[in-house]
Amino acid sequence: MYTFVENKDKTWSGIGLTKEAGKYQGVVYEYGKVSLVENEEKTDATLQFEWNMLDSNGLSQEMFKDDFFKLAGSILEDLLEQQLDRNDLQYVNTDDRTNNTQ
Repeated sequence: MYTFVENKDKTWSGIGLTKEAGKYQGVVYEYGKVSLVENEEKTDATLQFEWNMLDSNGLSQEMFKDDFFKLAGSILEDLLEQQLDRNDLQYVNTDDRTNNTQ
């Protein structure tokens, strides 16, 4: 459903969605800050993430609804699981940095 891509100048790399992503095929984006948010009872948690569109493949902003964010969340979960399996998940503390969000 996705592959890693970079522009020809190699100034950025991102997640490129493939044919299996349906109407989002050709879209390229990158993840920003990722957070794990627990409920009050600390019995359940969800991933929250910032992202940046690198190439919308001609789709208008209105096309990016809940189904896109669920897809991006599933891909992020897959990436995290792969990193955990390889024992190379990295944590970067960004609390002391200024972050730009969209």
